[in-house]
Amino acid sequence: MTLEQLAKQGKRAATYTTAATINKKISQARNAYLRNSFIDCDHLKHRNEVVESRNGINYIDDSGAKSVSATYFTLSDTTTPTIWITIGGCEDYEELIPVVRQCVVAIICIGEYTENIDQTFGGMLRGGVLHAQNMTEAMAAAEKIAVSGQNILFSPAEKSLNSEELVSDFLMLSVND
Repeated sequence: MTLEQLAKQGKRAATYTTAATINKKISQARNAYLRNSFIDCDHLKHRNEVVESRNGINYIDDSGAKSVSATYFTLSDTTTPTIWITIGGCEDYEELIPVVRQCVVAIICIGEYTENIDQTFGGMLRGGVLHAQNMTEAMAAAEKIAVSGQNILFSPAEKSLNSEELVSDFLMLSVND
């Protein structure tokens, strides 16, 4: 991997690469308890993970972002125009305003509770806030808007009862043409 490729992935990816390297070295430790405590990196899955790149569009799974703060860090690490798919909820999204202005082209909100997203970001984005009832509708809308050089990001910013189904649908739809 070249330095330029690493830089394009952002600070979080560089941190994860560093963590993986350290993890590899620690896995060679002799003490089984110490080694095993560092081997489990499941908490890194579904965090800013590029799952597919098709037609110049990156599909990014950040479904592990179960809070506004987690989504903030993902968006603040993004330098590419992004279509953000999220789940409607009762969260306060005010802290996301600066990073949404910086890199988000459009928001696609899944579910019935879209009022807070609409109020916070409604007039701010060129692509606006779109609504979808499920991930299939959300991905269809995102792919209609997206152009080469952009990201489609699923980052819920909300704990949701049906998020497992949404994650699975996002992953399936990302890798299927």
